[in-house]
Amino acid sequence: MAGQCAAGIPEGHGRALRRSIPAFNTDVLTIQKKLEDITYKLRIPQRKPWPEMAKDIAAATNVVQSRDKVMYGVPQGEEQTAQQLADDILNGLRSAQTSIEGRDADKTSKRVNKVLGQVAALELLQAPGLPYSVPKEFENLPRLTGRATVELDVQRGGGNPAFITQDGGGPQKVAHISIELDGYSAPITAGNFAAKVLQGELVNRRLASSYTSVLVEDSVEDAGKTIPLELMPAGAFDPLYRTHLDVNSGELPVLPLSIYGAVAMSHAPDSPDDDSAASQFFLYKYVRQNSGLAGLSFDEGNFAVCGYVTGGIDLVPQLQTGDVITKASLVQGKDRLIMPAGSQQQQQDKQFES
Repeated sequence: MAGQCAAGIPEGHGRALRRSIPAFNTDVLTIQKKLEDITYKLRIPQRKPWPEMAKDIAAATNVVQSRDKVMYGVPQGEEQTAQQLADDILNGLRSAQTSIEGRDADKTSKRVNKVLGQVAALELLQAPGLPYSVPKEFENLPRLTGRATVELDVQRGGGNPAFITQDGGGPQKVAHISIELDGYSAPITAGNFAAKVLQGELVNRRLASSYTSVLVEDSVEDAGKTIPLELMPAGAFDPLYRTHLDVNSGELPVLPLSIYGAVAMSHAPDSPDDDSAASQFFLYKYVRQNSGLAGLSFDEGNFAVCGYVTGGIDLVPQLQTGDVITKASLVQGKDRLIMPAGSQQQQQDKQFES
């Protein structure tokens, strides 16, 4: 399938997050698919199919020019933002068309990926929320009904060398990492993570780094607490709970572990249902060469992934044992976080509103 590895796993977090958005507007989804087809064709090492890519761009451009179709589903009050996104998409497609005509693979890749980000922003604007209901037995847990962005500041532990950023900013003692949480595919897992951030429970947590992951230690208060293992198979309408996926039979998650920077919850020790720990999570350092058949992680389908590192990805391999989270902020998506009735956070929000 275009834009995926042989196992059907997206090549990066961008596509994984895009395909998790509920397909509310099929015309916008068509634009996305045409652009993702181009990203796949660009990876062909020789004799790239430039004429086919030109047809993909032309088809996507025709859809954008049918403005009424593209704007379908935009909520009231967001029309101006959506119109600007549609304008940006159209201009980006024209720029990509120019680079395709010039057979410049590097410029085409950059321009197409930029437009894909704008398409995803429009799709998120049109997505009404969860298209399914969370099981009643889990309604007492926090849940995220869309996307949220978390920012972490990680400070070097004693004796560890400074962080080096790709932008050439020089050595620094604090790493700034952004995480995109996805409640569309993992509402309970992502909601639990967002709630922990909002309540300040990730601050002062220490890291333990290994070759395959960066583990964030569990909190004393949450030791032994669990949330249900939550995995949404690709093509499914809603997530499965307390069930592993049979990846050997082709059952793959919407949010794969087999992407560098995947954010997943650890398994709760001694849980008969292999539930996730309520507080301990890890950043997965996926390496295709050290994975199983078709590049799948040996643990694919066994851990609940709730999002991906989308900013500061170059700092993840530099994280070391002893580093400490000094700040954790929910910078976007609080309006999509539903706290259970009677929770401490809900009571605080009510006091603030009054």
